[in-house]
Amino acid sequence: MGMIIHYACIQNHGALIMTVKPGSINMARILRHMAQRSNQSRKVTFYRAPLYTTDDYGVEGGAIASNEIQLPGLPALIRPALTADYQRQRSGQNIIGAGRIYTANLSTIKGMPNFNQDNNTDFNEIEGWDKFIDTSRNIYQVPTTGTTYWSGSNCAYASDGVMITVTASAATIEPSFTVSGTENILEADRITFKLKGSGGTAQYKKFELYDTDTTTDNRSEYQLQSNITLPTTSWLTVDVPFISGTTGTAATTTYKAGVRYDYDISNGDTFKYTDALKKFQFQFTNASGNLIYIKDIKLYKSLEWSVHSVKELNDDFNVFNVVRTAGRIDSRRRADAS
Repeated sequence: MGMIIHYACIQNHGALIMTVKPGSINMARILRHMAQRSNQSRKVTFYRAPLYTTDDYGVEGGAIASNEIQLPGLPALIRPALTADYQRQRSGQNIIGAGRIYTANLSTIKGMPNFNQDNNTDFNEIEGWDKFIDTSRNIYQVPTTGTTYWSGSNCAYASDGVMITVTASAATIEPSFTVSGTENILEADRITFKLKGSGGTAQYKKFELYDTDTTTDNRSEYQLQSNITLPTTSWLTVDVPFISGTTGTAATTTYKAGVRYDYDISNGDTFKYTDALKKFQFQFTNASGNLIYIKDIKLYKSLEWSVHSVKELNDDFNVFNVVRTAGRIDSRRRADAS
């Protein structure tokens, strides 16, 4: 990436002289402009796996020393050198790749929500084997462009063509969308959506997915251990893995203003990822009299890029060499799940 050149006009005895002045790169602005004009620059989720305590020999044990970090909304420019190389291994088919990722400098990143060390001391810098999670493709997006098929007691719905506005007339509400046809979600491995409130008291408690029926046996439930009070001026972005099976406590996380909130995840006895999605449902508390805004509900297939090495770190931008290990191909996942 070349240097940005700034031109300055200097008055010299009534004549204008054009001079070239080398300037620094404002990578954050470049990424914003590229995101508005193309899909090359987009926001990704930064992820760092939990760190475990080590014994005297440096072997990791079972106790968590530092919790996982999962922070959506990091602007990045991704330049794949190889997006997908299909490999046959003893464990089955695998997908690998390589590329480079450009981000703003570390000082700029630390000024972003959730990355600010004033409220999130767990994030210090981007290190080896940290991950950038990008979207490969959307498998299914829950419509918020209209109110058709949205339901729930004590809820009134409206849409501006982008988001659903829910007017709550009770303390606890469960806005839900029921799928009218058949929607396959097996290829999805992550779930994301955005929430915002108006009254300052509404709290986000959980979300649920149902397959062929709407009973608890057919439910996958993501319930927060501590409710999150919805922000009123910015969006709360939730981006979590679509996890198979019951994982118990602290299975995944959502951050708000640098504070980590844990989910407990449980699946009903008959919930199957090979079945079609039937219903997507939220639960909010302390909601009476509040407006709740919901948008960008997506089940998507992700691309995980792991930091392998650092190409360049400077005051203007960062460049990371990244590798991809995506796991089994979708046809094998479906065959094994059937």
